[in-house]
Amino acid sequence: MDVLRDQDAAAQRATLSRVLKTFRKRSGLKSAEVAKLMNKGLRTYQRWESGHYGVQHDPIFRFAAIVQADPWGIIFAAEFGIVDFALDASRNNSASFLLVALRRAYRKSPQPFRGLDPRSLLLTYTRGFDLLDRRFEKYDSDLEQWMFDEGLGAADDED
Repeated sequence: MDVLRDQDAAAQRATLSRVLKTFRKRSGLKSAEVAKLMNKGLRTYQRWESGHYGVQHDPIFRFAAIVQADPWGIIFAAEFGIVDFALDASRNNSASFLLVALRRAYRKSPQPFRGLDPRSLLLTYTRGFDLLDRRFEKYDSDLEQWMFDEGLGAADDED
């Protein structure tokens, strides 16, 4: 297995299938409805949803638009073998925004992408994700504090 890949092709297809079925069911749609919306025959759609064709970007993007999911979250979930990643990424489009940030960084200054060694890149990316963890912890703490702030009204206040 390639050290940069989490899943082999069969595992990717299995994860992709679970992700696609989860989103379709969460959206309350039947296979036939999604097939029609994607301009696919029902049997073709069923094979695609079963992971038969593997990770294909264009159909995933069409599917994601139909079920209101983050398409890159679906693609990354298949790579990671983690269905929940797709579900979590779809809450705020975090996987798509990761690519937006990467594209902006490259357009602003492509030199680091050309000249830095893999270790430096990995350390830098890891620090960025550590910052996200701290940001979430502060956000979560602030939200909890806000919810229990007595200055916002007592529990026995009338509407």
